[in-house]
Amino acid sequence: MDSGDYLEKADESSPKATVQDLHARFIAAGLPCRIQRDGTKVRIIFEKRECFLILTVNEFDQPSMASMSETADYDAEFGQILFEVFDSIGWKFQP
Repeated sequence: MDSGDYLEKADESSPKATVQDLHARFIAAGLPCRIQRDGTKVRIIFEKRECFLILTVNEFDQPSMASMSETADYDAEFGQILFEVFDSIGWKFQP
């Protein structure tokens, strides 16, 4: 995923996942991470990697868009898990 690529909710019928839900799903999928907050921007920082997700969230802590940091130190396995987690909440990739 290039820095200009992003993920977004497929539609309003998509599950209403929160940042905590995503965090738990990444951990369950084998991607340990932590949450860092800055207003309506949230970062999910993956352990032992330089890359992180940048989420835009609403007042209910539900992400509406996600993009990857410009530092892209991930491999195909990491990318596959990342997309599987987002697929599980009904999101889609936008190149």
